[in-house]
Amino acid sequence: MLLNKIMCHPARMLLVLLMAAVLLLMNGCAGVAPVEEEITPTPAAELLSDAEQSLQGGDYSRAELQLERALSVAPRNGQAWHLMARIRYGQGDYGQTVQFCLKSITLAGHDRTLKRQNWVLLEKAYTMLGESVKAEEARLKAISI
Repeated sequence: MLLNKIMCHPARMLLVLLMAAVLLLMNGCAGVAPVEEEITPTPAAELLSDAEQSLQGGDYSRAELQLERALSVAPRNGQAWHLMARIRYGQGDYGQTVQFCLKSITLAGHDRTLKRQNWVLLEKAYTMLGESVKAEEARLKAISI
């Protein structure tokens, strides 16, 4: 009976729909305290951290080994590819540095910081390769991000 009264009057129908929309919106915005979870690092994250420490200590071989393991677990991790590029740069392999930076950029998504870090490293690698035009292009991209 009530449904017939509502359905027969367009103004009432509109009011009911608006009230339902408001209730749905309010329900979605209700303040619910977040559940605190203990975040455990993934194996790839631990390997990346270890590789970063090895790289900082100048142990390129160990860092490379840890990164290869991390990439076998998470091959689409842009940060891992950037770290591998840094290792290659430290080893003087500038061609591989370029390749790994470009790979990292394609996997960086919306991570502007990672993209900028890659372009900065690309500028250095291109400079070491004697490719001044590409180095300048990389520098400009790093600035524009």
